[in-house]
Amino acid sequence: MAKAADKKDEVEGADSPVQERRDADGANQYKRSIYALSVNVQVVIGTAQPTIGELLQMKRDSLITLDCKLEDPVDLVINNRVIARGELIETDPATGEIGVQLTEIVDVSEDMLQ
Repeated sequence: MAKAADKKDEVEGADSPVQERRDADGANQYKRSIYALSVNVQVVIGTAQPTIGELLQMKRDSLITLDCKLEDPVDLVINNRVIARGELIETDPATGEIGVQLTEIVDVSEDMLQ
């Protein structure tokens, strides 16, 4: 009887697709739900360090000079941590909409351990 059951399992295993089996305990139950969370991503183009006096004198059409050039990469930041770098690109010339094309993914694994 055991031989018949073993043979049946071999035949079913060969023809049936492999299904992912998840551990049903509570720790793994919600493992994938974290992917549905939204996060705020900041695109940092450059920085400036004006004095408070300069800031107070600013009006409409005032100019703040940044410490970068147009062709410099921008940083993608989550929770004050750079996660990637990229280039600004125009995604829709009709509307002037822009986006970031990623050029580098930063390895944050070492930073996470500290």
